[in-house]
Amino acid sequence: MPDDNYSNQPNQSQQVTPASNQNLIIGLVMGAAILCLLYLVFTYSGQPKTSPSESQEVAELKRHIEDLRRSNQSQSNQDTQNFGSGTSTFGVDPSKLAEEISVEANTLAGMIGSFANTLREKDALIQTARDRESLLNNQIKDYQRKNLELNELALEATALRKDLDNMRALYENAQRTIAELRKRPDAETLEKLRLQNDDLRARILAFSDMEAENSRLSQEVQRLRALLDRSTLFVESADALPARAQRLFRELERLDNRTPDQLQNEYLKIEQTLQARPLRSISFATGSSQLTNEKIGMIKNDLSRSNPNAFLLVVGYASKVGNPTANRKLSSDRATAVASQVNFDKKPAQDVRAVFLSETNRFSKEQAGPNQICEIWEITL
Repeated sequence: MPDDNYSNQPNQSQQVTPASNQNLIIGLVMGAAILCLLYLVFTYSGQPKTSPSESQEVAELKRHIEDLRRSNQSQSNQDTQNFGSGTSTFGVDPSKLAEEISVEANTLAGMIGSFANTLREKDALIQTARDRESLLNNQIKDYQRKNLELNELALEATALRKDLDNMRALYENAQRTIAELRKRPDAETLEKLRLQNDDLRARILAFSDMEAENSRLSQEVQRLRALLDRSTLFVESADALPARAQRLFRELERLDNRTPDQLQNEYLKIEQTLQARPLRSISFATGSSQLTNEKIGMIKNDLSRSNPNAFLLVVGYASKVGNPTANRKLSSDRATAVASQVNFDKKPAQDVRAVFLSETNRFSKEQAGPNQICEIWEITL
């Protein structure tokens, strides 16, 4: 009899209840959830700051884990109370509860994986933006280098032009000397002068070739400078202009279909109400946005007499002959070319912007040429 009592006692102490199984499963799942959360924290602690939506999801996970912990604690206390009385109010199938907790754990793991994918996508976008920025910086440096080289060539060409003018002066003096000597025939002197004349003629021809090259280089300098200045000088929308410049642009927009006299009266009103006046009108050949040396000289001369604190607005136009899309681009290219030259020659305190009004016939209803222009407006701010 004592032996029977002694053998039953270990069996009672080792009995496994549903509550203990459930507590074990909940503990394992809770541990896995906490390990996943710690992995997330350590893995992405050095990543860029998460968005508000991601922070809310992480907070929601933390609250969910805390709810599981409180539920586990509450159930453990209840099981402890019921265990002493020999009854259990748990009423839940441990396998079903384990399955539900497993689903919750898988959902948590999926959300963590989603966070990781989102962060990797953001890192890829940031790296792509950095690569593009580096490429654009390299292109800008290359354009700046070419611009410096062309400026040096332009200076050299200016010096050569001066030498050509000196040669021409010498040639003209030689011609006058020859004319004087012809009055006193001297074969030896005439032969020397003839040789000098031939030499000067050859040198002038050589310098003429260099002048043509200089003109080509000047045009290339203009083109590259306009290309570099376009992003800072040309505006697609008048909303980017100062208030008075915006008002001027709106006034100019409505002036189509005016007679020459009406247009002149409208310009007088603009000058009185907006303190703006047309400083210069630059004409262009059909299909061209290239400035000639003569037009560049006009711009320099006008700017030397302009208000040192003025805002300079360049407005580009095109005639209605040809394709409207091509004319729109042509008028913007003309405005940019003139604004680039104005920006190069302007006074230190002045500012300049370029806009376009595309096709027009306001300056002539019969001919296309008068409408192929850019206006330079001086606005006193």
